[in-house]
Amino acid sequence: MTTAADHIYINGDIRAMDGAVGDNATAVAVKDGRFVALGTDAEIAALTDSETSVVDLAGAVVVPGFIETHLHPMMWGLMLSGVDATTSTCPTIEKLITALAARAAITPVGEPIEAWGFDDSLVAEDRGLTVADLDKASTEHPILVRHLSAHGIYVNSVALEKAGIDATTVDPEGGVIVRDSDGVPTGELCEVPAMSLVHGLVPDMNPDASKIAMLRAQEVMASVGVTSFHDMYVTAEMYEAYRQLDADGDLRLRARLYLGHGVHDQLGELADPTERVRVGGVKLISDGSIQLHTAALTAPYHDLGGCHCGGMAIPAGALGALVEEHHAVGRQVAIHTNGDQAIDFVLDAIAAARTAHPDIEVSHRLEHVQTLREDQIARMVELGVVASIFVNHVYYWGDRHRDRFLGPGRGERISPVASVVAAGLAYALHCDCPVTPVNPLFTMNTAVHRVTREGRVLGAEQRVSASEALAGYTSAAARLTGESSDKGRIAVGLLADFVVLDGDPLRSDSTDLNELSVLRTVVGGETVFGA
Repeated sequence: MTTAADHIYINGDIRAMDGAVGDNATAVAVKDGRFVALGTDAEIAALTDSETSVVDLAGAVVVPGFIETHLHPMMWGLMLSGVDATTSTCPTIEKLITALAARAAITPVGEPIEAWGFDDSLVAEDRGLTVADLDKASTEHPILVRHLSAHGIYVNSVALEKAGIDATTVDPEGGVIVRDSDGVPTGELCEVPAMSLVHGLVPDMNPDASKIAMLRAQEVMASVGVTSFHDMYVTAEMYEAYRQLDADGDLRLRARLYLGHGVHDQLGELADPTERVRVGGVKLISDGSIQLHTAALTAPYHDLGGCHCGGMAIPAGALGALVEEHHAVGRQVAIHTNGDQAIDFVLDAIAAARTAHPDIEVSHRLEHVQTLREDQIARMVELGVVASIFVNHVYYWGDRHRDRFLGPGRGERISPVASVVAAGLAYALHCDCPVTPVNPLFTMNTAVHRVTREGRVLGAEQRVSASEALAGYTSAAARLTGESSDKGRIAVGLLADFVVLDGDPLRSDSTDLNELSVLRTVVGGETVFGA
């Protein structure tokens, strides 16, 4: 380079994730938001002038910025203002009712009360909520308690009445109104079509509220090393909020947005992508959640038996039409798939779209892939399909999957990262926040050790190395969206997005990555967290 760097970072220990390149570097130089040199402290110090900022890393480890490939930051940010219904805060239904009643006491009569994070399989009573439970908190407010999986919601009698839901209400296609033995709704609604029946009880997400929510989420993401993220269901209003945040200079991380089906039509001609905001494609949901028995499986649920295999959120024929519609215009589709039956149908749809439009080259994404089989992995490789894997299921629900929902065979194999890596399939790891907390080091640690909440190793053969886990948030994650020339490595010409850690994640095969701390997060050479 012939001009001085804008920033240099020296006295570090670089883990470039770029093969052997950069492995011996201790310093990097940044110009116009990109890496322009890697080398020794002396080599990089020679690239300065009086205006160059110099940061001494004091021997800390530098890795590429973490790419969180599946989460819902605006939804999460909004949830932060609701009642925390997770078992860490409310381990019993009684404690949750107390928390909801306390919120009702300070909420004007008639206004809705929302809570997030309840899980019937983790709460002490080991059951779901009922109308009677929630009516104990208030009969003067509609109460909506969202399931941790984001695939269900529990409501009280006020909410049912305001939404017009009673014993005569027909289940919407793809959704379930749970009923007692007499056909009376219990207050539990499963999957988006049924949940949508009560969504009108809460205020719409407007751009101003969305911006505030995003800023809350951004602060947390930066603190755990996230430099880029994929928002996995964006409405027209949310898209506008992102554009405004970017225009105002408030969006400090890089956002890749997956729009809900039909949002492209609402928005018309999309604005040109910017350095911080890009549209990645469209998000579809093929099935539900294993924890709610709504994911589509080829064999019955272990705890239900019979012929109960869950079901599709979209009929196979309609799913095929949607995939072809987007494939025909070269638009990447990211499809929520938890059950192996859903994965089969989705791969059939992608294969049909490729056959109908052989000249269109686009790699579609499968999201979560909890029960992915070996034959399906081979088919994904053949079809050029990529996978974003929700490996946190192993820690949070692995015990329940093995002992209750799926049984020992299928339960041991959930989130088969090692098989995906061995097949050479493009992959990434994700947290699906707010379903589980955003913390890439925790998620990597889960992929490496596969230890559950109860301390068991679940499917030891599916453990991966620390390097493979780190790749799932860096170099491999960048491949998922064809961004390897911009992200995922520390290399000359790439965006200067990186994380400074107090230890080496690549030496953590036998230790706990959770013991590492993020000291600094840098996007485009500028520090967005730490000092």
